[in-house]
Amino acid sequence: MTDDWRVDDLALCISRHERYPPGVRPGAVFTVRAVLAEMPDLVGGQPGTALKFKDVPDLGPRAAYCARRFRKITPGAPDDFDTEVIDLLAGAKDICR
Repeated sequence: MTDDWRVDDLALCISRHERYPPGVRPGAVFTVRAVLAEMPDLVGGQPGTALKFKDVPDLGPRAAYCARRFRKITPGAPDDFDTEVIDLLAGAKDICR
């Protein structure tokens, strides 16, 4: 199980492990590059979902960021303005063909 994490999801850091680089801190947002299921816990806890991020240093070949320390940022539904812009762009694409 991967807790519904997918590549390109946005992840908000909510807690920091001391092994994480300084930039991986609460409040920082990252883009998911890989989702690893059933990643072993190094201190003997339960295995769980782990994440690797774009533009963030890897923790090593057999390590990744614990998904429990992150929350997925889910964008809201498009509002009326967003819908209008999307429709205009889609129409412009048809004109340019």
